[in-house]
This record gives sequence, structure tokens and C-alpha cells, in this order.
Amino acid sequence: MKTLLQSFVILISVGFTSISYAEQMSNINGMNMQQMMAQMQKMQQCLLQVDEAELRQYEARINQLEPELKSLCQQGKRDEAQNKAIAFGKEVANSSSIKIIKECTKNMQTNGFMPPMPDFDDLGDRHICDERDKH
Repeated sequence: MKTLLQSFVILISVGFTSISYAEQMSNINGMNMQQMMAQMQKMQQCLLQVDEAELRQYEARINQLEPELKSLCQQGKRDEAQNKAIAFGKEVANSSSIKIIKECTKNMQTNGFMPPMPDFDDLGDRHICDERDKH
């Protein structure tokens, strides 16, 4: 599998887990483990459809956007930073690659084998400047 795609899957499956999700996963019995492995293989095959070049373009844009958002946050331009982050998130969420990834991971999420994908186009009550400070 492609390196960038692997990184993305790892980010999704590890980076967004919670303690309660980890506790839930520790209760998987042998049959569920076999089911999970079968679904994981299907997911991996499906993810091969993702356009790696498109993901690399987003990665490059994130690398450009991050310092810009940091600067806006430091200047107290929180609304501008938030709007830029949301606009980028909406663009990513509507991309064909993310749509494929969502479709490929749907069964794993439905069966509780991986956490849901983050909602890239909606920060909800979170603010990008506050989220940046957490990392």
C-alpha cells in the first residue's frame, strides 16, 4: 500500500481514538477479530483507489496553511483563521479522495472496529486557534 495512504489510515485509526474506544476494542473476541481482519483487507483493497497525488497536494497545502493559521491566531485574527480552516476543511471533505476513504472505511466504523472519521468541514464549537494550541 502506498506510504501516504498508510499514514492517512494510521492517522484515522490511531490519532482519533479515545480511551472508551480502546476499552471497547479490548473486548473483541476471536470471531470478531476474524471479521475485523476480513473487513480490514477489504478496506485496504478499496483504499488503493484513492488518488495519492491528490492527497499529496492537500498535504502540501496543509504545510502552507499551518504557518498562516498560526500567524493569524497570534495576531488575534481568530475569525479569519477559523474561516480559512473551515473553507479548507470543506474543500477536503468534498474531494473525491476523502469520499472514497469514507466509503472504504464505512464498514469498519459501523462495526466498531475503528473510530469515525473526523468531520473535516465542521469544527463545531471548537476553534482552530484553540485546537492548534493543544498539539
